[in-house]
Order: sequence, then C-alpha cells, then structure tokens
Amino acid sequence: MLRKILMIICVIICLIFISKIIIDVVDEKEGTSFYNSTLPSHNKIDVKNLTKEYPNVKAYIKIDGTNIDYPVVQGEDNEYYLSHLPNDKKNQMGSIYLDYRNKNFSDDNTIIYGHNMNDGTMFSELENYKKIDYYENHKYYILYTEEGELQVEIVAGYIADAAKESLPVNFDSTEDRKEYIDKVTKNNILNSDVNIQDDDKIISLCTCADIYDTSRLVLIGKVINN
Repeated sequence: MLRKILMIICVIICLIFISKIIIDVVDEKEGTSFYNSTLPSHNKIDVKNLTKEYPNVKAYIKIDGTNIDYPVVQGEDNEYYLSHLPNDKKNQMGSIYLDYRNKNFSDDNTIIYGHNMNDGTMFSELENYKKIDYYENHKYYILYTEEGELQVEIVAGYIADAAKESLPVNFDSTEDRKEYIDKVTKNNILNSDVNIQDDDKIISLCTCADIYDTSRLVLIGKVINN
C-alpha cells in the first residue's frame, strides 16, 4: 500500500514538473512574439504611438549591441508587471517597468526593473556589465520618452539586498544624496569612475543577481543630455 502511495506521489510530482515546463515554453513563445511585434521598424521609436495601444507605456529603452530593446511600462505597484506583459496578459517574462513612485523621469533617481531570464531576454544581459570589456562597449544607452530622448551613461553598479533596503527615488537632503552616492562608489563592481554631480538625474536599472535570493544588481547611470 505504501509503495502504491509513493508511486502516485511520484507521478503527481512528475506531472507538475512537466506542466511547469510546458507553461514555461508557452510563456516564452508568447512573450517573445509580443516583444518582437513591438520592436520599432527601421529603428524609429515612437513612444506616443505605443501609448495609443498600450496606455501604461512610459518610455522605450534600447541599449545598442544587446537584447535590451523594450517598451517601459508603469503600474500602480511594483508587483503587477513582474508577471504581466504591457498588453496586460499574464506571462512569466513580465515587463520592463518603472518604479510606481517615479514621475515623468523628473525624480532624483528613476528606477527601471526587469527580470533576469535564463534565455537571455529582458534584463538578463545586465549581468555582463561585470566584465570590463562589456562595460566599456555598452556604457551608453537611450531612453525614448514622449518628451524626447534621454541619453544615459552607466557610471557604477552594485549589489543590493531587496530584503533590507529600498532603492531611493528622491533624496530628502543633499547629505542623503551624498551618502547614497558614497555607498554606490564604495560598493562599485564596475571598472569605472563614479562622477555624479549634485544636479545629475540618475537612472537605475535593476534586476535579480545570481548570488542569493534577494540580491539585486543595480546599474547606476546619469542623464548626460540635460
């Protein structure tokens, strides 16, 4: 009897495992198909036109020479777009999305999140910035918004613990800002000089780091065309 029960349990576990594989494959196919359909034709990126079909689109991020070429959405919290595409269809790929606290890229620190997917999509390539050559060849990127282009230079990267800290959006004082920049500089994992002035707008790209469950890789960039 016990043997029969164990066999049934094994079968159930196998079925669950197989079902997960099938769901993963279907999600990857549907997600990839969706994002391929939103890629701009002839390198012309029109955020205003994207918002007509996907109202929560706030920008478009493109890092030349990488797979990072996605619309950027924003939800009412930082959970929804972890598991939904910009068309609001549930999918494990989720979306590249703005922190819900940010407003029109005018904050001290604009934070953009994305999954670190095993298939190389979404923000998985951010891990490559730990390599000196990769960083040197991909330190600049563009954020397209309805108001225009934001040219960004990546100047630092560090590992944050999501269980212990929340990334700042605005600083209460000059001292708070300096304290944060000093922390970034001290823990910088990139081969870079951290040169952030008091009036620089910061753009942070954040994804899961392959260290421990709550570790996050944060790449700090500054807008250079203000």
